[in-house]
Amino acid sequence: MHKKTLGALVAFGMVLGIGGGLAWWFNGLAETHPQPAAVSSSSSVVKPKPKPQPKKPAKKKTAPKQTAASREIDAILRANRFVGTALVMHGDKVIYQQGMGYADAGEQKKNGVNSVYQLASVQKSFTAGLIMKLAAAQKLSLTDPLSKYYPQIKGSKRITLRDMLDMKSGLTLEAFPDTLNSENGMIKFILSNIISQPRDIGKWNYSPVNFMLLAGIIQQVSGESYRQYFTENIIEPWNLKHTGFVFKMAHRRAFSQGYQNNNQADVDTNYDAKYPESRASMFYQFGTGQVYMSAHDLFVGERNMLLGKLYPASDVNVLLAPGTASMYGGGAYVYPGYIRVHGLAYGYEATALVSKDGEDGVILLSNYYRANQLSQTPAIQIWNLLEAGQLNH
Repeated sequence: MHKKTLGALVAFGMVLGIGGGLAWWFNGLAETHPQPAAVSSSSSVVKPKPKPQPKKPAKKKTAPKQTAASREIDAILRANRFVGTALVMHGDKVIYQQGMGYADAGEQKKNGVNSVYQLASVQKSFTAGLIMKLAAAQKLSLTDPLSKYYPQIKGSKRITLRDMLDMKSGLTLEAFPDTLNSENGMIKFILSNIISQPRDIGKWNYSPVNFMLLAGIIQQVSGESYRQYFTENIIEPWNLKHTGFVFKMAHRRAFSQGYQNNNQADVDTNYDAKYPESRASMFYQFGTGQVYMSAHDLFVGERNMLLGKLYPASDVNVLLAPGTASMYGGGAYVYPGYIRVHGLAYGYEATALVSKDGEDGVILLSNYYRANQLSQTPAIQIWNLLEAGQLNH
């Protein structure tokens, strides 16, 4: 074999090795280290076997540097028996990032910093953001009546998109489909089963059907499926590597299985009951609870919307204006200086508190639903300490 050819093969092997290592790192598969692929080449020349080299000792994983702040956060999470992934940001820097408990107890697979979890109702904030993007492009208006898109709904001429964003439309949906195979099928199901109470327009009532219909409106106006529009405007431009729709979530190596513990008297953490989700339910959560993310991706997503990276920054306060005393507006609970989003479904709980300047954030994603203790509690505790300046050390 010519020297040039042999050199090219070696260089090619090095490129493959480096590329593979980078791909592994970006996919966040920190739980196991892949074995390096053997590189071989055929040659008609018989070469002497190289002398065996002494093995280098494996590098030990170094734990993140502990600080007074990280120790305090850790203590709060452990006192609340938190299971999942926690991320705390301060001044746009990570001050705490940790996985706790099992992603899959049967396989002894632990939660990590890149583990993915269902967002449940947190998805509503992204659906609201996509509606605002279309409004900024003058493809719809928040003052549009629902009748412009779904005239068959009772009282729809009196309901605006703003009412739906703020959960004060008087719309509810109590039925659940036996079978469901598409988002369009879900829209048909809604139109056949929705309950409209025009006398309740303007009154706060948390009802996910508002955002299911808003997702349908996104499809009508954009001319794309909701999933495609979400992917093109959120996942791809923000390079969210640990985000997607629940239909393929279980195939991710960083997948965290949902568990439940409904025993009010049980203070221990056990993994006796998995919380399965049917495919029909995945379609049923159209626009309102069918997205998964890692803790870091969720922070990036909420931060980017607050900073005007999905729709103009001048419209942030327009969307995030609470419509009632509930403090709910535009898919989030809105407070002076920060927002809070929260979701519960199928053994998962997602909580995020993010400052409006995008500098601070507390993200807790859990795959263990405990009836007597929500993980939203430690999230708020940590947030209060963070904003009081007690986690600056």
